[in-house]
Amino acid sequence: MSNRLLAYAPKAETVPPAQWRRIAPVVRSLGFMAVTAGPYGPDVVMTPPHHLHLRPLKLGLNAVKHYNDDKVDRQGEFRGMQLVGGEFYCPLMPAPLITAGATYIDSRTDEDRAHALNLIQSRKDYRTKIKEYGPAGDQRRQCPALGSHATVTCYRRPQPRPSTVVDLDAPTVRAPAALPTIPRPKRDTPVYPDICRGKSITVPGTVLAKWRQKYPLFTPLWQEAWSGLRSQNEGGNGNLKKSALDSIDNPQLRLPHGRVAQTLLNAVIIFVANLRAIRRFLRDQGIQPRKAGTQSAATQPGEPSDPPLARPLPTEEVEPPPRE
Repeated sequence: MSNRLLAYAPKAETVPPAQWRRIAPVVRSLGFMAVTAGPYGPDVVMTPPHHLHLRPLKLGLNAVKHYNDDKVDRQGEFRGMQLVGGEFYCPLMPAPLITAGATYIDSRTDEDRAHALNLIQSRKDYRTKIKEYGPAGDQRRQCPALGSHATVTCYRRPQPRPSTVVDLDAPTVRAPAALPTIPRPKRDTPVYPDICRGKSITVPGTVLAKWRQKYPLFTPLWQEAWSGLRSQNEGGNGNLKKSALDSIDNPQLRLPHGRVAQTLLNAVIIFVANLRAIRRFLRDQGIQPRKAGTQSAATQPGEPSDPPLARPLPTEEVEPPPRE
């Protein structure tokens, strides 16, 4: 799984574009950045959704998103494909699979949760297939009932069924007769959408980019990515509130009065805490920061320089790590 992940919660904290440009190199160097909004300022960074979904796309980051209750199941539609859980699916995917996200949230017992997760996993047969990746996040997508590797059979895509021999000792090989079948609805539309008529369609990277994500909502890969980043993020936020060094939850430790003074002091405290975390990361990884003005003479201006070299771990006692 890619280590370039960006966790996104739909809240309203803001980071100006100039600040985003300054932190972009840090995002690339650390590999990922968790993004949620906290009561004392952003846990790391937050921008409005209509700005956020385009900047990580240009940086090549994969977004890990959660949705509000009204968007958990279906986030939009494009040329017949419906966006469910951040992924494009067949327009005729059964309704229980579409609403499986809300079913999972409303479940109260382990059996109900397991049933909802099985429904979410069953969506993969109806997922439109990515045939080709283009620039700027563009994709060529194909109906799941087309091709030699079709995952469903559909009355809108009649396919000849040649006689085949099914090997019962190889259950992973699925014959067309064993695929899920999409039945004709009682009230069918006379004009089929583009995904049901053409061989493939192009989905621009900016279409519904606010909601799309690589790992569909509540799938095992999504839960693995989301839980790790969210736990790390909330832990850092808790340290800022309770740490003996920061304690932003206790305004009595900041003598100046007034909202402006308190806000400025909180910003300085969070900045120093982030700086300590970056220095601790570099120290633990054995990375020697490169000082300004020490670039090799062989490197021409504008050319990328070599990455910082790792240094051996110290054998003698060094200064204790900064407290969180």
